[in-house]
Amino acid sequence: MKNTILLLTASFFTILAPVQPLVLVAILAIFIDTIFGVWRSVKKGGWQAFKSRRLSDTIGKSLLYCGGIIFTFLIEKYIAGDIIAHFISVELIMTKFVAFFCVVVEVKSINESYESVTGKNILAAMRRFVTRSKAELDKWN
Repeated sequence: MKNTILLLTASFFTILAPVQPLVLVAILAIFIDTIFGVWRSVKKGGWQAFKSRRLSDTIGKSLLYCGGIIFTFLIEKYIAGDIIAHFISVELIMTKFVAFFCVVVEVKSINESYESVTGKNILAAMRRFVTRSKAELDKWN
């Protein structure tokens, strides 16, 4: 019985091996967002404003993101992969898109926390930098 459970567990993780880096990136984004959220909470209201209930929401968000990425992977791998491959040659494109969406949501949340504390919008500054760089490159061409 113990060997059967071990074999099933190993098989399950082997099936999910290709999606592991995407899940880890999403979890890393959630972790960084949590750090920025705690920082904002402490800076705005002191340690009294820090609530463990808000911190426990991170667990649900992690499960939701990881579950969404894994579910999309399983659908793409075993149901829709052949159909998608006729149109797009990028492997696991749907799964990568879902993971990208999760990370973008977290980056926007990190930016909101940073802007709330410092008053500086990092995404707007990056957008201005890219626009200026493009204008400079256009002058050279």
